[in-house]
Amino acid sequence: MTYEDIKARVRAPPPGTYVIDVREKDEVSQGMIPTAVNVPLSEFVEAIRLPAPQFREKYGFTKPPKDSDVIFYCRSGKRSASAADSAKDNGFTNIKNYSGSWLDWVKRTQENDYNL
Repeated sequence: MTYEDIKARVRAPPPGTYVIDVREKDEVSQGMIPTAVNVPLSEFVEAIRLPAPQFREKYGFTKPPKDSDVIFYCRSGKRSASAADSAKDNGFTNIKNYSGSWLDWVKRTQENDYNL
């Protein structure tokens, strides 16, 4: 997934699409891609195995259905690739990795004067 792909989804989020930031809480304080939600990689496998009500209570959003469009990102793309693999291993079928991740997002939005 490229910057242009993720930017389009941020501008007009399709229903049932989840953008999940797998960075740790202290990293998220630097900012997040608009519309993204956070599930730290250190908790990810346990999180996707939680029943939906417990997931929502812990993370503050509805647990993605296994057939939903789920896009992962992190700082540079390595942890998000790991999260994508874990999601596939746990039955998720429509997984994407924003390989440029946060570093690419920050660089590209600054180059474009933050015009989403």
